[in-house]
Amino acid sequence: MRSMALILTLALGTGVARAEDVASTMSTSPAVATSGIFVNSSISLNLPLVGADRAARQAEEDAYRRDLYVRSISECQVLIDSIAKTCAITSINVSTQINSNPGQPEYLYVSSNVTLQIELK
Repeated sequence: MRSMALILTLALGTGVARAEDVASTMSTSPAVATSGIFVNSSISLNLPLVGADRAARQAEEDAYRRDLYVRSISECQVLIDSIAKTCAITSINVSTQINSNPGQPEYLYVSSNVTLQIELK
């Protein structure tokens, strides 16, 4: 279980650095703030919790939340690579829910919604 937490920590740590790089390249020009269209994107994951104790499960939940923030930030880059001239994130919402049924493993449902404002190419 500790190795799983370490792997998640290392994997997500590099993702956060990448997200910071992507975020620093996004446009926050006044043109985006006053014009353009809004794009909404949703990401959902449903994963088994493998942590043996409460602290390990909390670490897993935190790691998956961090992962969704990173993925949400990368949506701007996807839009710029395809249809957008400029992109600005206007809101991000990440939520989690633990689903448990007697006799079954616990599952973590993690979802994010990101709203972006873009100017088309």
